[in-house]
Amino acid sequence: MSGESISSAILTTASVICAFAFISAVYPSVISAGDPIMSRSDAMGDQILTDMEILHETTGAEGTEIHVWIKNVGCKEISSGMIPESDLFFGEVGNFERIPYDENGNSVPGWSYLIEQNGDEDWDKGETLLIKIKPADLPVSGEKYFIKFSTYNGVSEETYFTVS
Repeated sequence: MSGESISSAILTTASVICAFAFISAVYPSVISAGDPIMSRSDAMGDQILTDMEILHETTGAEGTEIHVWIKNVGCKEISSGMIPESDLFFGEVGNFERIPYDENGNSVPGWSYLIEQNGDEDWDKGETLLIKIKPADLPVSGEKYFIKFSTYNGVSEETYFTVS
């Protein structure tokens, strides 16, 4: 009888150890499977809170630049470090190109920005971003142009305008 008890105790102990080993191996995989879902959920929340509106566009600097004012109408502030990660497309309708960011505002083509009504370095809700575009070709009066601004997280706004 004592032999059976010892055998049962050894088998029970071995079963418990195997169960713990299985859980230890499988549990991290199950938990990490939820990480992409949480990551995508965070990204979608970021996009939902981001919104902007192009207010006005005009030529500036004696016709060598295009000035575009964009207001942050979303609930999310965009840090100054993320604004240069945005994409800007500009050009004649049907013949536009991506314009690279230029911190100094000297490159052609290139774009730079200034946050108006700024209390800090971030583009907060209600603040307006002035974008200065230096296109490769000077804007032609009477021609229709296309502008699209897309933030780091893919939220974009676009418009068409005619140079007068």
